[in-house]
Amino acid sequence: MKRIAWLTIIVAMMLVGTASAAYVSISAPQTVNVGDPLKVTGTTIVGGLPKPTVNPGFSTEIVLYRAQYMKHEIARKTIVVQEDGSFSTTFETDGLEPGQYSIELIDPTLSTFGGSSTKQRTVTLVDRSGSITIDSPLNQDFDGTLDLRGKIVDLGDAGARVLVERDGFTVYGPKYVATDKNGAFSVEVPISEGGSYEVTFSDNKGYIGDAEFVVTGTPGPTPTEAMISASSPASRSAPAYFEVDTKSGTVKIMTSAGIDWVVEYIDEDGESHKVNNKGMLEPETVEVAAKGGPVYVKVYPMSYNDSGTVQISATNADTVRVSQTAPGLFGDATPTPAQAAPLPAALALLALLAVVFARRG
Repeated sequence: MKRIAWLTIIVAMMLVGTASAAYVSISAPQTVNVGDPLKVTGTTIVGGLPKPTVNPGFSTEIVLYRAQYMKHEIARKTIVVQEDGSFSTTFETDGLEPGQYSIELIDPTLSTFGGSSTKQRTVTLVDRSGSITIDSPLNQDFDGTLDLRGKIVDLGDAGARVLVERDGFTVYGPKYVATDKNGAFSVEVPISEGGSYEVTFSDNKGYIGDAEFVVTGTPGPTPTEAMISASSPASRSAPAYFEVDTKSGTVKIMTSAGIDWVVEYIDEDGESHKVNNKGMLEPETVEVAAKGGPVYVKVYPMSYNDSGTVQISATNADTVRVSQTAPGLFGDATPTPAQAAPLPAALALLALLAVVFARRG
């Protein structure tokens, strides 16, 4: 019995001694391409089993070291433990040399984390920029397209992912383009103006490299867009309905002026929109990003006292016509043919007298 009692005391002392040491584990990919983000994740709970852990909100630092020959610090980030015991951070690798790196979690007291914790990982950065050759000129005259031609060694016909940006805005992609068995690619990217364009190349393994192209010159005058129209009477109680058969691209729809019109329209995705930004002196105008399908338009006066004929005009469209089916799409009752107007009172009286005299005769 004494042996059991002493064994119990020893185990209890061991538990007390380890209760304050938290279990933590970090993970990171073994290999990262230079230019791709290096994401580090971690947890203080493993497999859902109860473990000594730190409280949510606990923070410390993760340090990225260059570990090729002598270890020296590259960057450090602060991590914060979340409710589920997880934490994460990301290191940018742009401009770093290829080779071996070490990621280490800082133990602030040297005893916060238990001995079984995983606090260090090794990562190898791989530079693939030398595998790409650009054959098209880096300086080009403006002609409406950016000429991208080149070759990526060891890519084969797997395809290259191309992203074109200008001043931080995406111009093209990211989109995969075809490569032949030698890794050669050729694509003409539509552009609307000259300037400096940053092109990034990658594949399903990640970042490969980038190149800067400078385009000089300006676009010629923009041709006047053809505008087609249709008109219909419209009042508050009897709106006008139209169907616009669009072309792919931006479609501009405009009302006539003279009345403060309210425009409602349903785009190709079935989404409803309402526009009333102008008064009676200016037409209401909307721009719709279309894919070549129909857009339905409903127009009526802002004032219950106004009525008149509204003309709807559209650019980048095949047809504009009055629609008999559009009211149902807007949740309105389908118009019925107008009933015959009642006879004036005098004519009605004459008709009645004629019937009476006919009967007497």
